[in-house]
Amino acid sequence: MRFNMQSPFPASMGNYVSGQIARLEGERQRQAEIAASYAATDIFAGVDGTGVFNDRQYQLEFQNSFVNRMSREWDTPAKFYRRGPSIDGIGTANLAFAAFEHVHKLYSQKTGKPKRIFLAGYSRGGAAVAKVCDLLQDKNIPVHGLFLFDAVDRAMLITPSFIPRNVRFCFHARRDPRCNSRNSFGNYGTKAHRENTIYREKFFYCTHGGMGGVPWLKADPDGFINEAEDIDLGRPVVQNPLIRGLALSTPAVGGLILSDELARKGNQIYRSAGRTNVTVRQDKTGSAEVGQWMFAALKELRRDSAAGVPAS
Repeated sequence: MRFNMQSPFPASMGNYVSGQIARLEGERQRQAEIAASYAATDIFAGVDGTGVFNDRQYQLEFQNSFVNRMSREWDTPAKFYRRGPSIDGIGTANLAFAAFEHVHKLYSQKTGKPKRIFLAGYSRGGAAVAKVCDLLQDKNIPVHGLFLFDAVDRAMLITPSFIPRNVRFCFHARRDPRCNSRNSFGNYGTKAHRENTIYREKFFYCTHGGMGGVPWLKADPDGFINEAEDIDLGRPVVQNPLIRGLALSTPAVGGLILSDELARKGNQIYRSAGRTNVTVRQDKTGSAEVGQWMFAALKELRRDSAAGVPAS
């Protein structure tokens, strides 16, 4: 007696399995190609400047920042970009470690052809990528180019120091002190070991925002940019019911918290501290000069023949 044994699987199962195998094989090949391209190309990592906590708003405000543009225009897949820390700056060290881990992983995939590492950072992001250089130095990994856009010394767990010895070229664009912009911000990475690093520094007449490619779009009525935000220092406190209740139950404190006159004077001091000597037009022009200088330096360093060094 003959039995007609039928497969318990649908007739289309063979095609499905073949398709899945082909898909997995295609993905494996794609990952291998990506790994190979990483292994053969220069590496870029950038950390942007301090901004608002909201990622969507940050993206809008920093969409044309210089570090963001460098990342977008990088012509290999071996790159890393992160937004900068929020106003408190607490996340700066974490950004540095994240960038280091990514760069170290890409560099460890290198083949016989040497790979060059390029790092860029703005404001606190500049402090972060300088820290990345320090971490790479511990692994005996060289950094070919470091691009600092007004790197500031305002990052927790990252202290001022020389540019690490493993950096071959460093370009630092700094705001001109005459601009009276963010004068309370100290700069990071203004010294280098000259026997190891070719250091180029240049000052530009624009605000700290302009230094990162995010120039101001408005100014005070007299035409000069004010970096202090338009806020009422007294209003949020007065409107908070918990604080208001505490103030009313403690007259000595309440007189200070609820004083409109005190809030007005506080606003005046705050606004006065934010005054710069830069107009919107000067900020735009100075910012453009920063970009031209830094992008020209990056283009020069990326040439296969490294005979020439961009002038300061």
